[in-house]
Amino acid sequence: MSSPKLWRGQTLRDRSLDRREQMLDVGEELLGTGGAAAVTTRAVMRQTNLSPRYFYETFDTREDLVIAVYDRVETRLFERMRGVSTAAGLRAAIREIFEICARYFEEDPGRARILLREPLADDTLRAHSADRAPAFLRLLIPILGAEAGAVVPDGDEELALGAAALGGSLVSLYLEWTDGRLAVGRDRLADAAVAVVFAVLGAVREQG
Repeated sequence: MSSPKLWRGQTLRDRSLDRREQMLDVGEELLGTGGAAAVTTRAVMRQTNLSPRYFYETFDTREDLVIAVYDRVETRLFERMRGVSTAAGLRAAIREIFEICARYFEEDPGRARILLREPLADDTLRAHSADRAPAFLRLLIPILGAEAGAVVPDGDEELALGAAALGGSLVSLYLEWTDGRLAVGRDRLADAAVAVVFAVLGAVREQG
């Protein structure tokens, strides 16, 4: 079997992956600073200095790029959560998760815009993120282990209700904070977020 052809030390697949990462980097910058409307094929091609044909070899539409950017930013946040320990108890573990979120958004406020604000304004991200809220709750199950049952609803209907209620509350809380209108420290923010989780999911479980 012949080896893949190289160009400047890279295979065709390597170069394709590099171009994809370039477009994702630019897409993230545009989405995080100017919102979904700023993510146009022309803007991405201009900033990457790539030909439009490379865009359509990688993404079918600009909406596909927007979703891919959202997923990458979300995945990197989830990766930080996977090291959370439950040794200090359930509340402490959930609190650490919310502190991780706060630090992630502090490092780059554009991430908060991508994950929290733009899904409120853009139809593509609204539909996509609606499916992600239950996924976030399910992510807590392997992180929290056996104690997850005390928080995460069992049934799909209860999970959807809890995700919708929590999504609205927590998105509002974190947007107020990242925008500077909620003048509290990261610790106080995490405390409030934990209180919201137990209050909302506790109510949903009682109804179920």
